[in-house]
Amino acid sequence: MRELVCGGLLLLLCTCGRAPVVTTAVVVETVYPGETWLRTSPKTVGIDPVVLDSALAYLKTHCKKDGLEEVMVIRHGQVAWAGDSIEKVHDIWSCTKSFTATAAGLMIEDGLIELDQPAMEHEPLLRELYPDVTYRHFLTMTSGYDAVGDSRWGEPSQDWSWTPYVPAPPLFAPGTAYTYWDEAMIMAGRVLTQVAGVSLNDYLDARVFQKIGITEREWWGEGKVGSDSVQINFGGTGLKMSAQEQARFGLLYLNGGRWKDEQLVPAEWVAAATSNQVPADLALGDTDRRDTDGRGTYGYNWWIIPATDEHPAAAYTSGLNHNVCMIVPDWDIVVVRMGVDGNPGAGKGVVYSELLRLLAPGVER
Repeated sequence: MRELVCGGLLLLLCTCGRAPVVTTAVVVETVYPGETWLRTSPKTVGIDPVVLDSALAYLKTHCKKDGLEEVMVIRHGQVAWAGDSIEKVHDIWSCTKSFTATAAGLMIEDGLIELDQPAMEHEPLLRELYPDVTYRHFLTMTSGYDAVGDSRWGEPSQDWSWTPYVPAPPLFAPGTAYTYWDEAMIMAGRVLTQVAGVSLNDYLDARVFQKIGITEREWWGEGKVGSDSVQINFGGTGLKMSAQEQARFGLLYLNGGRWKDEQLVPAEWVAAATSNQVPADLALGDTDRRDTDGRGTYGYNWWIIPATDEHPAAAYTSGLNHNVCMIVPDWDIVVVRMGVDGNPGAGKGVVYSELLRLLAPGVER
């Protein structure tokens, strides 16, 4: 048997003497939300409702008190399932990192920075101890950046000091290991703010947020830079929004950075950011954050779920308290789960890989 695509028809030609079977290859246009999302039934967008309910029941077993209240399942830009609190606004924690990476991608497009450019060219504080750290290193958690002081949270950790902009000797030489380190992205936020000349919040508001319907929200940060005393937003955490707003960001990335008729984020950047950029055989830094291992599964501040025989590849933003925005390009699906109730014990990579496996039999292709 062989397959031909002709004039929008998928022809299955069997050479065993029977007449060919002809089925229509349906191309579904994305419905972009206006002020509100278009809601529909799972079946209308090609999702078996029984399979979806079963998959969501599984997800609920890995949620704490907030359950599925801030969950959305979107296909072709239409909401197939939504919880009751998708308008609730709160911190998205480290999902913020994926927004910071988007700002970096836009600055690369504008010629303001280059991916393999030493960041110290824009930040003198890095010149002595981190002269070779590039923007790529920051965005892939391979910079080795560390700051003076231990954790501000009273935990036995070097990360999250009260002085994130005061460099300490590196954890390792840049590019030689992977360590998920919030201080590194906090410093990256400072550097990118100096490049942009405005806060990351204002930068993304003009370039992305206003155009896709995200309200400019509070974004935690400390300190100011530049002659105009620009407020620094932390590059690693602290952005606030709702599930339905983060879903818009997911839809933007699902469609290769395009929103309606406008290319807001370069398609090449979206593809690279949501693909693995960290070799699986890279060393893991010897820190107290060894359990957050992104080797083989980390892009530019996006987490990656590789394809298997049972489900397609996916990518997701990831924040404390089980905040996730997952895109599945092969299915044209966005899944958002948000809350303030703690991470799943099994780990998000495990939970969402299984969610994909459970959904697979119910998604029409």
